[in-house]
Amino acid sequence: MVDYDKAVATVQDPNADPVLLAKIAYENPEFGANVAVNPRCYPGLKRWLATFGDERARQTLAQMGVTAEDGPVADAQPAQDVAADSAAADQYSADSYSADQYSADSYAASAAQQQPAQDQYTAVQYAAQQEPQATNPYGYTAQMALETTDQELIAKIAQYAPELRPCIARNPSTYPALVDWLAQLNDPAVNAALATRQ
Repeated sequence: MVDYDKAVATVQDPNADPVLLAKIAYENPEFGANVAVNPRCYPGLKRWLATFGDERARQTLAQMGVTAEDGPVADAQPAQDVAADSAAADQYSADSYSADQYSADSYAASAAQQQPAQDQYTAVQYAAQQEPQATNPYGYTAQMALETTDQELIAKIAQYAPELRPCIARNPSTYPALVDWLAQLNDPAVNAALATRQ
């Protein structure tokens, strides 16, 4: 559980870790509106807050134009900002999530749903047969990524062990906001793993 003082500091930090923001929103619902207005709050987390957040969070998001009934969430941005977001995505590193990498004109979660049934079956079979080789220096393993129920550990593996993201995508304990974030990466292995969840 994120303690109160850390939650207060995090929601006010314009460079906050998006995974920590998601954890705060999940564990401390009273901070939902504060999380929603943080510049590092990614579209999937906004959608989750619009659906499951408290009344204050839902009202705040409604003023931003985000409601639970809207379908795929994307921040409204002028066209010139989309190019800036693309440049920011190129700077992604294993040490930090870049919430700016989500551009308004893309929502990769729909990619898996647009495949023909045979392609989805093939993707599911591929994901089921492939176990990624752990190459991270933190000791995270594929088995750990597949089986842990610890939400904080799931978030850390997703952040620091990108090669294990397909396993995180298949883990039934992975929380919805992180599943949305994984879908937006448009990584073929992760998309195939996400298809096994359906």
